[in-house]
Amino acid sequence: MADEQPNRPVPETLELDHRTTAIAVLDLSVRCEDPKEVCSKLMQPLGEFLERARKAAVPIIYTISAMALGTPQGDVAGPLKRRESEPILYPDAFDKFMGGELKKELDKWKCRSLVIVGSATNFAVLYTATTAARIFKYDVVIPLDGVNAKRNYEQAYAIHQMTILPASAHKQFRFTKLAMVEFE
Repeated sequence: MADEQPNRPVPETLELDHRTTAIAVLDLSVRCEDPKEVCSKLMQPLGEFLERARKAAVPIIYTISAMALGTPQGDVAGPLKRRESEPILYPDAFDKFMGGELKKELDKWKCRSLVIVGSATNFAVLYTATTAARIFKYDVVIPLDGVNAKRNYEQAYAIHQMTILPASAHKQFRFTKLAMVEFE
């Protein structure tokens, strides 16, 4: 059997309704200010993307590992310029829907489209996006340059997994790039 390459979705230009879209920023704590951390590569492009989203009044929700709660590592990375009105949740799982707080926040805004960014793609992003699509039926938007993992293989395989989810859950996903997202 020949080795098959993972699916590599083609990014599409998207226009998202700011009234029904939210952004989940997963696990980008102050550790991402360290250039040795892979998530540090997301800081500048995500900082710019989040500023555009704020101008369009798109809600932004942050998650950070429960282990970091109450420690210096429990804050959002500075380059993302978090506002006081943007909640930080501390779920104790890779799937950030665990515990129910994320769903409650999204329900406040009548969210139907969820843009998921953060690190690592093969942990928090994959598990959270899967629950968003399969269980809650959100339209999930993954900016391919807004997520990353330590190794290229982990990144490629996690994206591949999102494209083949069973029970039509994979149809809930749209892939894009940060600059290809507009808010109406």
